[in-house]
Amino acid sequence: MSISAGPEPAVAGGFAGALTRAVTARLDPETLREARRRLHVKAVVIALWYAASFTGVILASGWLESATAATSLALAFAAVGFNIQHDANHNAFFNAPTKRLSRANRIVGWSMFAVGADANRWLYRHNTLHHGSPNVAGIDADINLGPLARLAPFQRRYFWHRYQHLYLWPLYCFTVLEIMFNDLATLVGASRHVRKSRSRLSDATVAVLTKVGFIAVMLGLPSLNHPFWTVAVGALAVIFAVGFLLGVVFQSAHVVEGAEFAEAGSRPPYQWHEWQVRSSLDFSHGSGPLSRLFRWYAGGLDHQTEHHLFPRVPHTAYPLIAPVVTAVCHDYGIPRRVQPSFHAAVASHFRHLRAMGRAPRPVLAHNVTITR
Repeated sequence: MSISAGPEPAVAGGFAGALTRAVTARLDPETLREARRRLHVKAVVIALWYAASFTGVILASGWLESATAATSLALAFAAVGFNIQHDANHNAFFNAPTKRLSRANRIVGWSMFAVGADANRWLYRHNTLHHGSPNVAGIDADINLGPLARLAPFQRRYFWHRYQHLYLWPLYCFTVLEIMFNDLATLVGASRHVRKSRSRLSDATVAVLTKVGFIAVMLGLPSLNHPFWTVAVGALAVIFAVGFLLGVVFQSAHVVEGAEFAEAGSRPPYQWHEWQVRSSLDFSHGSGPLSRLFRWYAGGLDHQTEHHLFPRVPHTAYPLIAPVVTAVCHDYGIPRRVQPSFHAAVASHFRHLRAMGRAPRPVLAHNVTITR
């Protein structure tokens, strides 16, 4: 089965051509090699952190040690998603000659299984749907929470959305569980249409076995040294903490004030590259210690615009090309938005939720498409 690692179209002239030429000039081969070297070192550190934290959970004695180890595991758990599988499944962890996901990147991308999710489903849901049409209601799965929330102006508004800026935060804790169950639900739905497909059967087998294995390891090994009920409560707490981290970080880059939204079948008349800029916001580009620490931890998600424009570039190179993206956007009059800090982005997400809970649905004047 052929899977593309990204939806970027061929580059033509105009903004896309100028941007690509400028970024290519900034990222010479040696600079890219150094960026990947830093990424690989970071991945080793995070993998060791994850393993040490899980070992600490198994061996901990007493509530304080257990709580400390579980907190460390939750942070490492999210770091694997932010920094390792994300780059690998975008074909960015190792250099790849084509857009097609290379074998080396695919293998590292299997780290997705270590955090309970399915790498195959991620490639479609994230790389194809989200990156192909970010903030497009009806296509981008990341802004579709069903009737629970109204994240885009083109989605239907219910009376309870008036309070979504208050009740949605604890619901972000279920992000990991939603991803896990959505993986299986997607396969069940697909199997109704492709009953005899070997690839579907293979995908289903991998999805089920890896999730069973994940749950067995998360619950089984700590239970060798702790009562099962405390392990179950601790595992759920870790999953909720990771879900909250993932949900808040992801939403703070797209579902915020200033980000532009569209509706499937009625999308704005922008080229693909320009729409990536208009629908994404960066945050926390400061040089202070907290900003640098967050940048290391977030795996380039704070440079969301750069990531959407060049998903096959390792995230350790995003700070290098951010000034280039800003300059080219300025030259072409395209709004390039950067929140000064992470808490400013979170506050903007809060205000956006409140506005979407109160604002009426806009009236569309025309039907156009994003050209690629």
